Amino acid sequence: MCIFGQKTISATLQQQDSLAVDHFEGMDNFGASYMIQDNILMKKKDSKEWQYNNLQLGEITSVDILNPLKITLFYADFNTVIILDNTLNEIKRIDFNVIGEFKNLAAATTATDRNLWVFDTNTQQLEVFNYVQEKTPIQNLPIPEKFITQKSNYNYCRILTETTLYTYNIYGSLLTQQEVTGVTEFSMTNTEVIFLKEKKLYYTFEEDVYLINLPSDRIDIKQFSLHNDILYIYDGIVLYQFQLKKPTKE
Repeated sequence: MCIFGQKTISATLQQQDSLAVDHFEGMDNFGASYMIQDNILMKKKDSKEWQYNNLQLGEITSVDILNPLKITLFYADFNTVIILDNTLNEIKRIDFNVIGEFKNLAAATTATDRNLWVFDTNTQQLEVFNYVQEKTPIQNLPIPEKFITQKSNYNYCRILTETTLYTYNIYGSLLTQQEVTGVTEFSMTNTEVIFLKEKKLYYTFEEDVYLINLPSDRIDIKQFSLHNDILYIYDGIVLYQFQLKKPTKE
C-alpha cells in the first residue's frame, strides 16, 4: 500500500535569503552552509569561506556533510570518492577503479568512522565499505529495481528506487520497504524522512505521512533538507527556512 495519505502539517516561514548558486547542499551542526557553484564546493560560515575544486574528476555527483570533519564527496564519472576535512582539504582519495575488487558505484555516502555506504551497480547491492582497509565487511542482498538515489547517517541508509524506499541499519539488516511510487527525491534524519512527489513535500512521523502545507504553492523546489527541525528549501534564487509544526500523538 502506498504510504501517502491526506494528513497535513503546516510550515511557517522563518527566513528567506537571496542565493545564486547551482546547488544548495545544506547546513552542518556547526552552522556552516555548503553549496556548489561552477562545480566548486563552497563552505561558508559567518565571514569565512572555503572552497574545493577538482575539475579533473568531472561533475560533483553528491556531497555528504553528515560529518563536517570528514565530508564525503562523490564523483560518479570517475568512480571516485574524496574525503575532505573541515576546511575542505583532501584527506583521502578512493579510486574504485583500482581497488582490489572493482566496484562501479551509483552512490557513496558517509557511514561510521572510516566507512562508506556504497551502492555497487555491478551487483545491485548496498555495501558498507571500509576505505582504509579497502574491504567490504557488510553486503546486502541485491535490489531488483532501478536505483535512483540514497541518503544515510551513522545508523541507517535508505535507498530510493522507482517504486520503493528501502531502509537498512549499519549491521546490514533490511528494516523496512515502503511503496513510494512517483517520489523523485528525499531527505532524512535518524527518524524522519521528507519526500518530494509531484512538486509537493511529504513528512513522515512514525508510521504516518503528512503533506507539508507551504505558505506558497509557487515555490519551485530544487533542493530541500531538514536540519535541527528547520526545513530548508532552495528554488534556485531564494533559500527559504521553514519551521514545521510537527504532529503529536493523541
